[in-house]
Amino acid sequence: MYKIEVKIDGQFINNFSNDSIYDLVFLDLEFWPDYLPLQGKAVQRIYGYTITRLLKRTNQQYIKVKFLEFEVEEEQLVKEIMQDISRLKNKTFIGFEIKKSDLKTLTNRFKALSIYPNVNEIKLFDFRDYSQEYGYKGLNGLFEQLEIKVNKKIDGRYFRKNPRKVFLRKSGWIDILLNMFEYCLEDAAGYFEIVSNWNKKNPLITKNMIISESLNSSELEKETSVTLINQDAEIFSLQNFQPTSHQLLSSLTVADLEALIIKIVQKTLKEEMQKLKHDHLLDQTKQINDPLKVFV
Repeated sequence: MYKIEVKIDGQFINNFSNDSIYDLVFLDLEFWPDYLPLQGKAVQRIYGYTITRLLKRTNQQYIKVKFLEFEVEEEQLVKEIMQDISRLKNKTFIGFEIKKSDLKTLTNRFKALSIYPNVNEIKLFDFRDYSQEYGYKGLNGLFEQLEIKVNKKIDGRYFRKNPRKVFLRKSGWIDILLNMFEYCLEDAAGYFEIVSNWNKKNPLITKNMIISESLNSSELEKETSVTLINQDAEIFSLQNFQPTSHQLLSSLTVADLEALIIKIVQKTLKEEMQKLKHDHLLDQTKQINDPLKVFV
């Protein structure tokens, strides 16, 4: 799988709710439709996810973005999402349409993959529930309302159209992957800008606005099948990213932060592509040097 994992210094202010800022977790899943010809329908499957929160011990923003390298890895990815939710089960998960889109798809994939979550329910705040009342439309509309500058090149439809090109490494797949990372990183960087700016335009979130949603309607009838994920599977991982200047980072806009991270990702992906090309060339050379394989 492909993963970016970073920890970022910054100045974080809670103008969002009366709860601790360290109890807020932003979660966003990305999907793609998998067409099943024998059944004559498409199933929505999980292609990747973004999770971000503040770390109390270091007061850094932690961001993880992860995508499938191959579609057969979906079960492993879903199990890892469940692990993250389980570790943070006492916190509040926040997103736009997190209830009717992200959580619904996640529970559907639990059922399809015979994964039994070890958490009955989680606390949610869904921006969608208050969009009409507070006068914003979509997550981008919320960014605009709160005067948070973003510079997105794609939208959610991009994820529905392009995963197979990444799986098959078709022409332009690296640019597609970079666009996806850029999109998710920009949202992740903007989430705690929302937390800082929310009360400038909207009332603070109260406890009665936080809802509880089930992850398993049948309760815990079986032991969880979630197991620890082998973290060696990632193609690349950027950990403990530390800018050289704390003062510089605190003055960065969301777009600046996203651009800084993307530069590192581009460099890493180019290095990995060179390795892939080198390995592929070695494989071809071995085949040419083996008369039996050439004959076959």
